[in-house]
Parts: sequence; structure tokens; C-alpha cells
Amino acid sequence: MSGLFCPPLCDAAGSPSEPAAAAQGFAPPARAPVVPVLAAILGISGFALAGATLSGIAGALAGGLAAAVAAALLLRHAARQETARRAFEARARAAEAACARAEAESRAKSLFLAEMSHELRTPLNTVMGFSEMMAEEVLGPHRVPAYAGYARDIHVAGRHLLSLADDLLDLARIEIGHRSLMETPVRLDLLAEDCVGMMGPLAAARPLALGLEISGPAPRLWGDERALRQIALNLLANAVKFTPAGGTVRLRAGIGGDGAPYLSVEDTGPGIADRELPLDGAHPRESRLDLATGRGAGLGLAIVRGLASLHGGSLTLVRRAGGGTSARVAFPAARAMHGS
Repeated sequence: MSGLFCPPLCDAAGSPSEPAAAAQGFAPPARAPVVPVLAAILGISGFALAGATLSGIAGALAGGLAAAVAAALLLRHAARQETARRAFEARARAAEAACARAEAESRAKSLFLAEMSHELRTPLNTVMGFSEMMAEEVLGPHRVPAYAGYARDIHVAGRHLLSLADDLLDLARIEIGHRSLMETPVRLDLLAEDCVGMMGPLAAARPLALGLEISGPAPRLWGDERALRQIALNLLANAVKFTPAGGTVRLRAGIGGDGAPYLSVEDTGPGIADRELPLDGAHPRESRLDLATGRGAGLGLAIVRGLASLHGGSLTLVRRAGGGTSARVAFPAARAMHGS
């Protein structure tokens, strides 16, 4: 019929049309914009993948950079440590070299003093011998009476120089280690009595009151009797020398409350100068001597300190509250001998 419109069952390519396909029992899915959707999905995934990739690369770069910075810091720290170590070792070597030089110089000085002291003794003995003969007028009276007085002055000066030479020799022997101890049991009370007796005439000539005080029954010490006697005599001579007429000098010996043997000398002299014994206010403070310090006493106290050190002891000077000075040599308690 020409007046009706009948859609073709097949399209131009020969494929059945949609109504024909529906009439045959199936219907194809509706057409969708596949390409744009896939493109959108692929686009989003691509950006996400690219972002993840870039993020990973950035993280790796950041981690590598942090590791590089840390390594650089460690290397710089190690370099600084190495520089500091080398500088410390250089300072240590310099200090050791300086110490070695100082010890060598000190030993050379001590050897020089020992040699000079030994060489001085021979001419001094000659001077003392002839001056004594002249003072006593052994070969006949002098034409000029004053010559006898001059000879006595020469003899006194020579004896003083000989004493200084002996002190220098003793000090040099102590410093270079040539002064050894001949240790035996020593009765401190008997030794102290002998020393006070020897110093009695000198104290009476000033005049001074010279006393002795023994702590405990017959204190005994294991030590070098000659060195201990020298310690006591030097301390007594120093105290007598600087104590004015009418003063008092007292030698004390015994075993302290801590079991340590001691020798001490107290005097009523002017005391130790502030520059030699710093004081804290009005209270006395102990001061360890280094060498020949202490009221201009010369080498006596230096020898006392050295001999005490050989025994393992120490010398301490204290300004007494009532005036004067107390010089105390304390020995290790292990040297005390108990019993008869």
C-alpha cells in the first residue's frame, strides 16, 4: 500500500533494524558515549598515576637529600673531632716535652748545687782552719791586737758558709734522689731530748726558754735517725733564730690521736708573714711549704720538707692564735712502733 510508511527491516548495510531485532527476541544495549567515558576514566587514572609517580620520585629525592645532608654533617663533625684530637695530642706532646725539659733543668740545677757544694767545702775548711789558728794566736801574739778579732770574724763567716754548703748539698741530694734512708727503730723521746740539749746553749745566749714535751710513753718510730735528728734541729734552730729575747720555744714529740708519729716546734716569735702564710680572716690556716719559704729561714725548712717527704710525711706551718708559729712534721701512722 502506497499510502502507509513501513520502515525497512534492514538498513542499507543489510543489518536487521532494531524493530526487526526486537521481533526476533533480543534487544541490543542502548548506545552510550563510550569513547568520552573511557577517555575520562583513562584521564583520571593517568593523572593519579602520574601524581603517585611524581610523589614517589619527590620522596626518594627528599630522602636522598636528607641522607646526603646527614652524611655531610657527620663528615664535618668527624673532621672537627679529628682536628680537635690532633690539637689535643699536639698540646699533650708539648706539655710532655716541657715537663721533660723542666725535669732535666731541675736535675741539672741539683747536680750543679751538689758539685758546687762539694767543691766549696775544701777551701772553706782551709779558711776556717787558718782563721782559727790566727784567732787563737797559735804561732804567737799578733802585733796588732785587732787582727785576732778579724780572724775570729773570718772563722765565724767561714763556718756559716760551710753550713750553707752542707745545706745545699743535702738539698741537692734529696732532689736528685741520692739521699737514701737508713731506717731503724728510733725513740722519739730520746732524740728530742738530745736535740733540746744541743740547742740549749744557743737558746740561753738569746736568752730564750727552751722546753720539751713528750706525748705518750716512749714513742717509737721506724725511720732514719740522722734525718729525724736533722728535722728536729732545723726546726729548733729556725724557731730560736726568729724568736725575740724572753720568748719561748717548745719541741713536742709523740704519737697523735690518729696514730701518726709527729715532731713539732712552737715559738712565740713574730709569726709567719701574710705573704708566706695566707690567712682567712683572723683564723690560722695551714700552709704547705714548697721550698725555701717561711720567714727567710733559708734552706732549713726546704731540707725538713724533703726529709719528711722521704719518710712519706709532710711539713705544715700554722700561725698560732696567741702569736708565733707552729711547725709540725707528721709521719704516716704505719711508721709508728708500738710496744717496748
